[in-house]
Amino acid sequence: MKVSQWAEIRRLAEVEKLSRRAIARRLGCCQRTVARALRMSQPPDEKRGPPRGSLLDPWKPKIDAILERYPELSSARVQEEICRGPDGYRGGITLVRNYLHQTRKRPSRVYQEVEYEPGQALQVDWGSCGTIQIGSTQRKISVLVAVLCYSRMCYIEFCLSQRKAEFYRAIVNALTFFGGSPRRIIFDNLKAAVLNGSGRHACLHPEFLALCGHFCLEPIACERRDPESKGTVEAGVRYVKHNALAGRKEQLITWDDYQQLAATWRDDVANVRLHRSTRQRPVDRFIQESAALRPLPGFDFDTDEVTPALVSSHAHVHFDGNRYSVPPKLKDETVTIRANASQVRIIDGSQLVTCHKRCYDRNQKLSLPEHRLEALKMRSRMRAHDIEDAFDTLGEEARKFHLELRRQPVKTITHLRRILNLVHLYGRRDVMAAITQANQWLTFDAAYVETILLQDRRRRELPSPTQVRPRREELLEETDLEEPNPAVYDRLTDTAGESENE
Repeated sequence: MKVSQWAEIRRLAEVEKLSRRAIARRLGCCQRTVARALRMSQPPDEKRGPPRGSLLDPWKPKIDAILERYPELSSARVQEEICRGPDGYRGGITLVRNYLHQTRKRPSRVYQEVEYEPGQALQVDWGSCGTIQIGSTQRKISVLVAVLCYSRMCYIEFCLSQRKAEFYRAIVNALTFFGGSPRRIIFDNLKAAVLNGSGRHACLHPEFLALCGHFCLEPIACERRDPESKGTVEAGVRYVKHNALAGRKEQLITWDDYQQLAATWRDDVANVRLHRSTRQRPVDRFIQESAALRPLPGFDFDTDEVTPALVSSHAHVHFDGNRYSVPPKLKDETVTIRANASQVRIIDGSQLVTCHKRCYDRNQKLSLPEHRLEALKMRSRMRAHDIEDAFDTLGEEARKFHLELRRQPVKTITHLRRILNLVHLYGRRDVMAAITQANQWLTFDAAYVETILLQDRRRRELPSPTQVRPRREELLEETDLEEPNPAVYDRLTDTAGESENE
C-alpha cells in the first residue's frame, strides 16, 4: 500500500464520513484494503521487499573467479565460459553485461584544484560552433577561447578554420587584447602546435615555438584525452556555447554578425560577470594580473599564411579553393602568396605585384580589371606590319624568304604568322634551317617549311611537338585559333593548271 492511498482513505473516512464500501468504490480497491488502512496509525513503509532472485545467481561465483584471472574479459567471452556444458547458463547476455558493469572496479580519478598566480598561465582551446552559409559554400565555424588562469579574463575569436595561421593570429590578437604575455601557455594536442606525441613527450611545431619565443612563453602541452588539465578554458568554451551562442540563431546570419558578437559579448557579458569560482569579476581581478604580465615586444609577429604558387597559363593562382588574378606577364612563374584574415597579397621575389580582398567562398574566380585589360592586350593579334617586322628579325634567310613570298599569289601575312607560330613550337634554330632549305629549293610556302621540320624530327627520331590545348571546355573561349590558310587552295589550283598545260 502506498502512502498516498493510505492518506486518502483516512481523509475520506474522517472528513467526508464515507463508509468503507463507498471509499472502496471511489478509489477502486477492495474493502479489506480500506479496513487495513484504517487500522494503521502510521503511514505504510513503501520500501520494497527483498529482491527477487536472478537467473544468473548460480553462475555469479564462477563469473567472479573468471574476472579475478581476466579482469578485462568481455561480456560475450564470459557468457561463452559459463554456457559450457549441459547444465550451463541459458539466459541472455544482458544479465551478464549488467552484472559485469556492477562488479568490475573502475579506477576513479581524484582531481586537485590548481591555484594560479597572477600572470602565470594562459589556456587556449578551440570550440566548434556549427556552420554558416557564405556565398555558395557551407563553412564550419570555430571559436578560439583564451583565458588568463588567475583573473579568468577571456578573449574569443571566431574563425572559419582551425589551421595554424588562424591559430597563431588569434593568439597574437589575444595577447594584444591583454596588453602583455604570461609566463606559460597551456594547450592540448592541436595540430597547429603539436606534430606528434603528447604531454611531456610532445614534439612541437617549429612555427609555434617561434611564436612562443617571440612572446617569451613556456609551452605546456596536455596529455592526450586529458581535458581536465586545462579545465579553465574548457569551461570557457562551454560558456561561449551556452551563453554567447545560445538563442541567437536569428541574430547570427552573416559572418560580420559573429565578429561583432565576439567583441560585444566579451566586453559586456563575459568579463564583467561575477565568476562562479573566484566570486569576483574578471575585469576587477585583471587589474592585479595585468601588472604581472610581460610587456609585448616592440615589433609584430608575422602570422600571415605564406605559400608558394605557380601562376597558371590564364594568369591566376590558386589559394584556399579560389583563383586570384595576377599580371599576365607572370604566366608560368612561381610567386609567393601571403594571406591574412582580410587580404591575399601576391609577391614576386621581394616586390608586391597585386593585392586582393580575401574571399571565404569557394570555387570563385577573382580578377582585377587591370589584369583583364592587360591580358586582352596581350591576346590581341599582331598587326600586319608588326608580323612582318617580327619575321624579318629572324635573320637574313628569313628576309629573303619574305621577299620571294611577296611575289607569290598568296596571302603573305597568313604564311608569316604560321611560320612565327612554328618558331614558338620548334625553336628558332630549327625553323631557320628549314627556311634556308626552302630558299634553296625555291619553295616559298609555310606548309613546306613545316614539312621540312617534321621530316627532320623523324630523321632524328624525335617526337612531333603538339600545341597545348585546354582540357576543360569552359576555357575554350580563351583559346586563340589559327587563321585558315588559303595558300593550300592556291597550290592545288597551280598544280591543276600545270597538269592541263602538260
